[in-house]
Amino acid sequence: MNALDRLISVFSPQAGLRRAAARASLEGFERSYAAGQSGRRNKGWTGRGTSANVEVGQALATLRNRAREFVRDSWAGQRILDVLVSHVVGTGITVVPNTGSDRADNQFRLAREEWQRQADVEGVLDEPTMQGLALRSMIEGGDSVIRFIDLSSSEADGSVPFRLQGLEGDQIDASRDYGLAGTNTRLGVELGDNGRRKGLWLWKNHPGDMTVSALVDGSALVGWNDLCHLYRPLRWGQVRGITWFAPILLNGREAQDLFDSALMQARTQACFAGFRKSNPGDPNPFATKDAADGAGDSQKVTRIEPGMIVDIGNSDMVFAQPSSQSQFGTVYLAAMQAMAAGAGITYDQLTGDLRQANYSSLRAGKIDFRRLVEQIQWHLMAPRLVLPANRRFTERAILAGKLRPRSDGYPVDLIMPANEPIDPKKDLEADIASVRAGRQSPQEFISAWGRDWKKVVADTATFFEVADKAKLALDIDGRRPLKGGSPPAPADGGKTQPPQDGHND
Repeated sequence: MNALDRLISVFSPQAGLRRAAARASLEGFERSYAAGQSGRRNKGWTGRGTSANVEVGQALATLRNRAREFVRDSWAGQRILDVLVSHVVGTGITVVPNTGSDRADNQFRLAREEWQRQADVEGVLDEPTMQGLALRSMIEGGDSVIRFIDLSSSEADGSVPFRLQGLEGDQIDASRDYGLAGTNTRLGVELGDNGRRKGLWLWKNHPGDMTVSALVDGSALVGWNDLCHLYRPLRWGQVRGITWFAPILLNGREAQDLFDSALMQARTQACFAGFRKSNPGDPNPFATKDAADGAGDSQKVTRIEPGMIVDIGNSDMVFAQPSSQSQFGTVYLAAMQAMAAGAGITYDQLTGDLRQANYSSLRAGKIDFRRLVEQIQWHLMAPRLVLPANRRFTERAILAGKLRPRSDGYPVDLIMPANEPIDPKKDLEADIASVRAGRQSPQEFISAWGRDWKKVVADTATFFEVADKAKLALDIDGRRPLKGGSPPAPADGGKTQPPQDGHND
């Protein structure tokens, strides 16, 4: 109650009561959500209405540096990165031509295979490796950049004169934030009308190189069409990414400290810690012989080693009894589960602990994880890196005469890494039933295993053509009946007889 309400209550308690009831009702109406109320439960809980770019800009560098330290010094951070990169990129996201012309497809495939082996402008990595490193840099630091570099024909060694340069997000000049009059620049990202990206302000060298030239040379604007900026937007209008470790850094560090302290306690419990009790003036049984005789340096035995036997005379010894932490396992398990959930992976992937797992639990646990992997593949990697790089490759290949111009261009399909089956036999039977039921096409079935279906069909036809000429009958021949089953219907309506067991006469 305020001063006016208290004054009214003195002269008219009934009126004061009505005012207090009305005020309480009004406050309840205005703050109908418990989380929106102010009180003891919400004390210290402050929320800011800042934009995504303000929040990111204030914490970008600090979170990025702490995340990298967490990855360097913690097995959990390293494991999270390895799991996500190996499932999202694996051995590479494959680009497969789908022009409708076998000749054009083969021409494209040969040119691209030659180029991707030397896609790195530094001459170190191939394209699939750069895909994995770009994703790793984005997860760890928040964002990464792939810059398109055009070369001369003499520098390309006969391949398409186009290369990729990988950069960390540190090389985006975040100090350029509304810095120039008449421009719209946020955290190093040049924006046009309606927030359309125009380019990135990039340092020539990494600012963390600790060299004078790293900062003296300044930053330059690189056009948006000449690079790929890889990051995960979490809010509308967000121009820079934040490390994926941000939600788990505090708990992850505390869990690591808990584990280290438990190890130290176990080491301490494996040793004796002895304390001598004696009256003033009593001889020290731990003193060396020379010290006890008053000769030489007074060196004392201050360390008890395993198997050591010391004559302590009539002195009493009190040994420390370290207390056991019976709750360590429960607390550490909960911390690991929370860390895995915050990172988007499963507990068994983080720790390798499969003691209580079975087929059903493993398969069920991977459903959400694979959904996350598919989102990263098709919402980030494909549209923000793989397809833009492929478009630039196609343009430069046509200009260099490696590909012929086509009115329909060179459309492509993307093949993602295969998901390793938990139980190969059960999973394969389920996939075959899915194809036969029409839930997915044979092309989708083969692509889900990370293979180009056209190449699989061609290789299979070539193999069995050679096997038939050699009069071989193999159990892997799909034209032969399975044990205890009937043979599949031949594709030509029964005109071709499949080879029987043994050699044909």
